[in-house]
Amino acid sequence: MSLSTAKASPGRASLGRSSKDELSRGTSSTSSSARRRWWQRKPLTPDQALGWLELRHLFIGQCLVLALHVLWMPVWLALPALLAALWRFQQLRARVPRAGILLRLAAVAMVAAGLFLEYGQMLRLEAMIGLLVGIYLLKLLETDSLRDGRVVCGLGFVVLAAAFLHDQGPLMAAASVMAAAWLVGGLVLIAGARERREAMRETAWLMGLSLPLMLGLFVLFPRLPPLWNVPQLNEATTGLTDSVSPGDIAALGRSDALAFRARFDNGLPAASQRYWRVYTLSLFDGVRWSRATPERLQEALGGPAERYVQRGTRMEGEVARHRYELLLEPDPRPWRPSLGAPLTTSREARYLIDGTLEGLASLNTRELLEMSSSGAPPTTAPQWMQRLDQLLPDDGNPRAREFARDLMRESGGDPQVFLQRLFQYFNRQPFHYTLTPPRLEGLSRVDDFLFDSLRGYCTHYASTSVFLARAAGLPARMVAGYLGGEAQGDGIGGPQELSIRQYDAHAWVEVFYAGRWHRFDPTAAVAPERISQGALSLQGQPGFMADAGLRAFTLNNSLLSDLRRQWERFEYRWQRSVVGFRLDEQRNLWKRLFGDFRWEWLVWGVLGLLASVVLAGVALVLWSGREVSAHAGVRAYRRLVKRLERTGHGPHVGEAPGSHLRRIAQQQPQNVRVLLHLADLIEQWLYNDATVLASSHGEASSLRSVRRQWSVQSRKIR
Repeated sequence: MSLSTAKASPGRASLGRSSKDELSRGTSSTSSSARRRWWQRKPLTPDQALGWLELRHLFIGQCLVLALHVLWMPVWLALPALLAALWRFQQLRARVPRAGILLRLAAVAMVAAGLFLEYGQMLRLEAMIGLLVGIYLLKLLETDSLRDGRVVCGLGFVVLAAAFLHDQGPLMAAASVMAAAWLVGGLVLIAGARERREAMRETAWLMGLSLPLMLGLFVLFPRLPPLWNVPQLNEATTGLTDSVSPGDIAALGRSDALAFRARFDNGLPAASQRYWRVYTLSLFDGVRWSRATPERLQEALGGPAERYVQRGTRMEGEVARHRYELLLEPDPRPWRPSLGAPLTTSREARYLIDGTLEGLASLNTRELLEMSSSGAPPTTAPQWMQRLDQLLPDDGNPRAREFARDLMRESGGDPQVFLQRLFQYFNRQPFHYTLTPPRLEGLSRVDDFLFDSLRGYCTHYASTSVFLARAAGLPARMVAGYLGGEAQGDGIGGPQELSIRQYDAHAWVEVFYAGRWHRFDPTAAVAPERISQGALSLQGQPGFMADAGLRAFTLNNSLLSDLRRQWERFEYRWQRSVVGFRLDEQRNLWKRLFGDFRWEWLVWGVLGLLASVVLAGVALVLWSGREVSAHAGVRAYRRLVKRLERTGHGPHVGEAPGSHLRRIAQQQPQNVRVLLHLADLIEQWLYNDATVLASSHGEASSLRSVRRQWSVQSRKIR
């Protein structure tokens, strides 16, 4: 046994008998390497092979990395990991042969086929990530050598980084740090750590060294835009859709999923003014309301695209009443909510003429957006828009049409009086606001709701009001968005943040008269508490937050509710300060630290940081090149060797300490007993695990005994 063998990890030193026999058979077969095919691997020597300890560490690392993806990936991806690990451990015990190339290719093909069946195609981000995860999990099948172990750890870092494509929240960051530390520990273990405790210490040291570099790069390295975009899967998501029929928005009352968060600098708007418009619905076919998109308008009416939509960061013509910052949740739809008509945004967007704000792309991750808005409906309404917002189907709902004409006649042709009388009608008649309205069918659904069922949600009342206004000759349209929001925090002058969820979804009406659009919400006549108290006033109604799970329980528990709010505030600040730390924030930070911002300062800062890292690395290399041994047994043996070399009895090249001492014992009869005893002591000192030394008398006392005996016996050599 040589000194280099002593540096092997306990996992490799503790291979079972069958594994050693298998390796020895592989070594003895090197003479037949000429007959080895191109896909066959050269047999490994024992000091090149992975042992039980390393394989177990790699498998646990795979489980940790897979856990980062499990909420977004198919659950069955855990099956390849289990099967690959089971096969590999059985191979280590010589119960199954090494997985051949056909088996490995078949396993990858099965994972790819499963992902294709799951997503319908492979050119999607989710499918690509799933394939990467599957290949990483199956890599264990061909992981035999130390080099393979390093490749698995390196691939693990790539798969770990891909998890941030799913989520960038604080929980994901903390879990990723833990998984990364485990992968680093795997590299340390493969590099030759003698025991797990030593590997943990080395891992902690390496992670600590990387922390200043990470923080420096976070602050200094310029934020670059993405170089390419990967197509997303258009899967079903909770939220508003671009067409609505009465009862659709009621289904959102079952969900507590977060839609977006808003942060205000100058206090929150009043509860009755928190109308977050998302889009308008102008086209009605008798059953559903749908959007008149700029593309549809240009195709039907002609003219340049600028007639229907403007692209930029500002919309002129109105006064900003609210300034706030939105933290938007991922959404495949491009809409951006605003309090009233949007006026300015921190990112380029599309300002539609009907007051809808659209981003230039869908949101794959959370995004911060600073904006200002008027807090009121848009003012512009060209003649073509007024005519469009008066269209109704030629037939259907005769009673509602007649009712609208009579109500306008009683109002003396005054639109404002007409809306007041309509509001009074909803308020005085036995209408009910419910999440579970009766199903309406046929072509006269407005008649059925207005005169028969009298039970509905916000879309029923908004849809009916738009129909009645148009039947009376007034331009009107439905607006879909959110109403209210849960206040968060206790800032100066009251809470400064709002959390808007899917159950806050709402629909209301805009009617054009007196030269501008006016907001009209019939829900306020039937359920005024929905306006003043928000969607939580619906607690107790069947179906409300039915899909919310445990969060529905936290609403009635003050402690859990406070903890949830605190967590949401922390998550918001994490997203704003860490994930949202972009180029503008870098400039502002440098201005606060150094005054005027200059690009050359940022460049010199990055270069200085990299130079510091290089110099620190050189210093560590020079320091590590010193003659240092951490093992006391090695130092004691080297001191004895210096004495023996004076008489010409030094060790041969590659000779193990025990073999060296036994050899010279045969040459020195006067020291034979002492040298043989020293040979046993040094082997026990160097090669036995600490657990073996401590099995009878305890680790500390046993090691002291070995050292004491070595000191006494080495002085007896003459």
